[in-house]
Amino acid sequence: MKRVLLALLLFIPLVNAQSIGITPYGDGYATVEIEIPVDDYATQVTVLLLGSHYEDVFVTDVNGTPLEYSIEGNEITITVQNSQIVKITYSTPDLMSKEGLVWTLSLKSEAPVDVILPEEASLVDMSESPLEVEGNKITMPAGEVQISFILQDLEDQKTVQDIGTNTDKNLTKIILPLGALLALLVLGAALWKR
Repeated sequence: MKRVLLALLLFIPLVNAQSIGITPYGDGYATVEIEIPVDDYATQVTVLLLGSHYEDVFVTDVNGTPLEYSIEGNEITITVQNSQIVKITYSTPDLMSKEGLVWTLSLKSEAPVDVILPEEASLVDMSESPLEVEGNKITMPAGEVQISFILQDLEDQKTVQDIGTNTDKNLTKIILPLGALLALLVLGAALWKR
C-alpha cells in the first residue's frame, strides 16, 4: 500500500508559482496570492506555501470555480480539474514582524514577488533593488525578500489619540482639585456669613 501511495505521489508534480502577490497589513497579517500554471495532462499539483500558519484559504481556477485541495505541512496539493491556471489566496501572520514603528515583511521565494504596500505606508528599507516600482506595488526578485515600512497615518492617529487621552487625564487632575477647592470656598463663605 505504501509503495502504491509513494508511486502516486511521484506523479504529482511540485510546481513553482508563476506569480506571487503579497499585501501586508498593519495588524501583522499578510494576504498571499499565488498563481500556478498547470500542465495539460496534470490532475493534481503540489505547491509550497509561504509561512506555516494559513487562514482563509481559497483555491480556485481562473474563472473563480473552487477546487479541492489538502494541506500537509507547508505543501498544498490541488485537484486541478482541467484548469490551465490555479489561484491560491490565504492570510498568514508568519511573514510580518514589528520593531518599534517599523514593520518588516520577510520571506524566501523561488519566483519574483509583487508586494503591494498599504497606501499610508512609507518605505524604510529593502533587501535588494526592486525589479519594478509602480505606485505602491514593488516587484522584488526571487530569493530572500525583506521590505521594511512605517504606517504613517496609523501612527499619527495613535499619537493624536495618545495626546488627547493624556490631555483629558491632565484636565481631570486639574479640574477635580479645583472643584473641591471651589466647594470649600462656597462652604466657607456660607459659614462666614452666619
